[in-house]
Amino acid sequence: MSIDKERTFVLLAHLIPLIVWPLKRKASPAVDAHGKEALNMGITLLIVLFPIGFISGLLGSMALATVVSIGTSVLSFAMLVLVMIGALKAQQGWLLRYPGNLRLIK
Repeated sequence: MSIDKERTFVLLAHLIPLIVWPLKRKASPAVDAHGKEALNMGITLLIVLFPIGFISGLLGSMALATVVSIGTSVLSFAMLVLVMIGALKAQQGWLLRYPGNLRLIK
């Protein structure tokens, strides 16, 4: 794989890892590393946010649900910013390690 194609695919691996990583992980070690990092971040976010949202919905307190909703929105926005930074760094040749990421896919 050429360097230009590889940089394009590592950028895409951060933006749409469920599509790019399974298709291109064997073609390039860089795409494999970036795809794993992005997938681990998505899985970590799901593991954290889904139970919090589910439990706050069960509690039924409008004030608590509002606070939890604002908190999860801020966390989601922060992760979106990190994904964008990771994609830009990936295109420059850097691997961004997301903070607090569970390394489930190795």
